[in-house]
Amino acid sequence: MSDERHQNNDEAFGERVARLLRPVERFDDGFETDLVAALRADRSVDARPAAPARPLAPAWWATPRTLRISPLAGLAMAASLAAIVSLGTLGLTRARPFASTPTVAQVVHDTVNVVRFVFVGEAKSVALVGDFNAWGAQPVSLVPTGTNGAWTASVPVPTGRHEYAFIVDGQRWVADPFAPSSSDEFNTNSSIITVGS
Repeated sequence: MSDERHQNNDEAFGERVARLLRPVERFDDGFETDLVAALRADRSVDARPAAPARPLAPAWWATPRTLRISPLAGLAMAASLAAIVSLGTLGLTRARPFASTPTVAQVVHDTVNVVRFVFVGEAKSVALVGDFNAWGAQPVSLVPTGTNGAWTASVPVPTGRHEYAFIVDGQRWVADPFAPSSSDEFNTNSSIITVGS
């Protein structure tokens, strides 16, 4: 009984919707003109497309291009490039007789060690001094990070053991509390950092 009632309700609903959709919609005479004008206003329509630039002309080099290749073609191009590089290096590594005795090149270490120094505390200015900058001949100013009174600076430091300290507000000498410390003959504390191996 309930299925029959649901079916009757569905049919009645369908009939009400169909009654609203059956009448033919009439548009006035200006509808088509208004529609075309609205479409043209939405995007510009050029009467003729721009002529493509001549190949190798300056405008041709500045025009962006889209290159579409399949994954298989991309893989083939990558394999070809790898083969060309491999074959090219084979010619460079073949043994050649030396006309004179070979010389040993001097090893150059070009590793740059950048160390981030952090000072935490109340201050108006903080500078970093150490044996890596001639103890203040060229002091490094730390920049406040804006959170919890932290000041930071990233400094290139040579490989090895170095001593450093912070100068707070241009007056106070402060050793880094988070690093091992050292004391000199005047009982001045400084911090120790070991960079590299």
